[in-house]
Amino acid sequence: MTTLSYPWHVSAWQHVIQLHQAQRMPHAILLSGIQGLGKRAFADKLIASLLCQQQTDQFEACGHCHSCQLLAAGSHSDHTLITPEDIGKQIKVDQIRELKASQTLMPKVSHGKTVLITHADQMNLSAYNSLLKLLEEPQPNSVLILISENSQQLPITIKSRCQKIVIATPNEEESLDWLEQQAPHHDRKTWQSLLKLAHGAPLHARDNEENSLIQSQTIIKDIAALMKGQANPVQMAANWQQFDLKSVMYQIQSMMQAKIESLLLADNPASLMLIKQYWAISDCIKHTIKLISSQNNLNKILLLEDFMVTIMQRADHIRLIQGSNR
Repeated sequence: MTTLSYPWHVSAWQHVIQLHQAQRMPHAILLSGIQGLGKRAFADKLIASLLCQQQTDQFEACGHCHSCQLLAAGSHSDHTLITPEDIGKQIKVDQIRELKASQTLMPKVSHGKTVLITHADQMNLSAYNSLLKLLEEPQPNSVLILISENSQQLPITIKSRCQKIVIATPNEEESLDWLEQQAPHHDRKTWQSLLKLAHGAPLHARDNEENSLIQSQTIIKDIAALMKGQANPVQMAANWQQFDLKSVMYQIQSMMQAKIESLLLADNPASLMLIKQYWAISDCIKHTIKLISSQNNLNKILLLEDFMVTIMQRADHIRLIQGSNR
């Protein structure tokens, strides 16, 4: 019998059980949420439950029947996995066309068929159009599951034909409790810092703890150098390529927010002028995150260099304001 992998899956799984019990399981599901929440584990549990020949009243796969054994071995004829052939690449239209052809065949083992498409937001227009035709003419007893971390990038025509299930980011207390149970070698304060770098995603915090600690120390030092006007943006941008850039931006965003909050407590004219500069940096961070998250083939080194130059320019204004109020 399969069990829930993570406590923050409970709410979404209860929704799935309700759909099953009401016999309203959709033919297409869009499973969304940020990276590091275990969406693939949730999808695998759902697929096992859909294909199981002896599922329980609570929509649990038995784990022992022929279907469950085939799925565990990765050789279930009624399940299809579609994923980019190479990391960072798009799903090709030929992959979707092959899927459409296979979906016309009758199930061989289970009473229905399942399809899992990971990184569903990484397709070109031709692949989306081919997928749309499949969604418009779903096969009976077939469930197609799309996983996306950037569902806003999916065409509205695709999203409108799927039932959306969101894996919500757990609150900080729930995440920290889980992290301390899984890996007690860090204290709560350290996990809190790592969780912020992971944008609140517990799995991302756990799986990248060593790199995140190195990143955190490096970014703190580098931002201090940028704010002092003592950094080389070209060299620094090259060094940052070793890190997860979205995580870097979230860390800097947290640093700027902390600075703004401390200035708000001061509540004087000079503080208000400084806050304006820090807000400008925060706006630049948001814009940079948006560009990094896009599918455009951007030169990320040049993007980071521009970002760093902007920080240094704002830091010049900050030093002038601080100097005139001494």
